[in-house]
Amino acid sequence: MPRTGSTSFQAVLTNLRPRLAEAGILYPDLTPPGSPHGTEVNHQPLGEALDGRRPPPERAAALKRLADVLAGTSADTVILSYEDFSVQKPALGVPATLADLFRRHGFAVEVAMVVKPVFEQLNSAYAHRTQLVQETRSFRAYAGALCGSGRFAYHALVEPWLRAADGRVTGIPLRDARSDAPLLERMFRDLGLSDRTASLISPETLRFVTNRSSGPVAVEASRRLRRLRAHRQVPGHPRQIGHVIDEAAWARGLDPEPFRGDAPEMRARVDERYGASNERFARAVWGRSWSQVVAPAPERAPNELATRPIPARTEAEIAAIVAETIRHFGLSEPPAWRSIPAEIAEAGVDRLARLIGYTRWRVP
Repeated sequence: MPRTGSTSFQAVLTNLRPRLAEAGILYPDLTPPGSPHGTEVNHQPLGEALDGRRPPPERAAALKRLADVLAGTSADTVILSYEDFSVQKPALGVPATLADLFRRHGFAVEVAMVVKPVFEQLNSAYAHRTQLVQETRSFRAYAGALCGSGRFAYHALVEPWLRAADGRVTGIPLRDARSDAPLLERMFRDLGLSDRTASLISPETLRFVTNRSSGPVAVEASRRLRRLRAHRQVPGHPRQIGHVIDEAAWARGLDPEPFRGDAPEMRARVDERYGASNERFARAVWGRSWSQVVAPAPERAPNELATRPIPARTEAEIAAIVAETIRHFGLSEPPAWRSIPAEIAEAGVDRLARLIGYTRWRVP
């Protein structure tokens, strides 16, 4: 699932890429020629080509790049990694497409999925949207709109992969109730790669963590920049705006902890909505109950700023980060009539879309 340590795993594999052949492993570079983003650490271009977010000709080109890699490698293990493989629409047939391609080149498909408790995943999804400057709503409004989407029904998400891989699915909890080992150490172990990569990976590498989640100050700054339409003024990926916001907050000694939304009633609601599906996931991949394997997140109070009076000092820090981001990108503040009023922002993009008769595509 997104926001479950995948970037750390991908970064380690990318750094090891020149030496992985020693272990009979290939982590292929499938970046399209001439990519403006340079070499990708993951396989997002392939994933986006398969789910229709890139022009149709790129789908055939991306599959050909992968086929050429599989035909030309002497490795016995090839690793693909992209978070959104887990949440793509089943109707797209991505698991079967990839499984068929691998089998044609002599590879049996195995699947790994990293998961964490649904309410925690919901918080991460919201914070990630703010890193992309996509969100104006409070966490409560966002969670209420997304709760019934099906995006966190882990068994439903993994079912197409179970079929494509003939049941060979490894589930890895973000925090394992059975082990205190770091996530990357458990990932390499559970994937059966520890012995093969032992000479390549140091204990320090297995504790590596990157791509921190945004904290409450950065989230609030992003919400305000979204209302100023900052995302429409910066070419390229909006994540670069989020990086500037995060770095500005951390440089000031702010946001030592990740964002935690202020909607405690949503925990029971998502547990009721997704509990049965996630128990089926646990039984399918571990043969045990969810609670026997997945350790819950530590209990901490919400730290969201949108739902409470903001102290003057914190308000000044948020204003300074917003101003610094505006200067960094040379943004211009839109006239008042073009900015997004707070009351419409809180109502939510989904609700506004329904009012004007526009149907948004939503991942199940």
